[in-house]
Amino acid sequence: MKTIRSGLAIASGAALLLGTSACSAQDGGEGETLHILAAASLDQAFTQIIDDFSAEHPDVEVAPLVTAGSQDLVQQVIEGAPADVLALASEPSAAPLEEAGVETDFSIFAENTLVIAVQPGNPHDIQGLEDLEAEDLRIAICAVEVPCGAATEELLGLAGVEIAGATEETSVSSVLAKAELGEVDAALVYRSDVVTSSGDLEAVEPEQAAEVVNRYPITALGDSPAATAFVEYVRSEAGREVLEEAGLIVP
Repeated sequence: MKTIRSGLAIASGAALLLGTSACSAQDGGEGETLHILAAASLDQAFTQIIDDFSAEHPDVEVAPLVTAGSQDLVQQVIEGAPADVLALASEPSAAPLEEAGVETDFSIFAENTLVIAVQPGNPHDIQGLEDLEAEDLRIAICAVEVPCGAATEELLGLAGVEIAGATEETSVSSVLAKAELGEVDAALVYRSDVVTSSGDLEAVEPEQAAEVVNRYPITALGDSPAATAFVEYVRSEAGREVLEEAGLIVP
């Protein structure tokens, strides 16, 4: 059964959950590896959190972080891919897990809102969503089936804006990459994406941004003490600090 709760987890029990020998994933057997799947918009934040967690728990082996669109991650879990921790970019994206009978215990650990990423200096003087209706602009957005795309559709609807001819991608990282490479003039991405961008992109915050908030759920899968400890670490003060530095909103 899927449950979703919010609030700060108490991290003090993490060390007890791990113990001295419980450092594995899935069945808790020695030598197993912790597999973490996270939404694309969490890439940089979770990379840092994994490094910090590993430094504090050297006996826990963590596999390379897997990031993708939330819908792809959910499908991977349903199909049986190795997964001990799952972090998604929206609550609705978790629904197929319950339908498939996957046991989860989601809790909300972060929030995100959309911004308009523009090129350095904002050469097209984009000030709001209505400016994206200009026919000469090259624009990238997320496809509606992924969390950032669903949020984009809702945001544009609130603003009464229609964008014709925009390039659609199945992950926010792909949308961001097009902006970073200068392939588009503007892109609707999460505020955290601009904060952690490798380029010099600037962010224009739409007036309606605060009305469309994606809440990020996380869960341990199975009964791995290491997975539970990692989830607790994400929601600890140390984890929250990393999330905030990455531009995410910590509730």
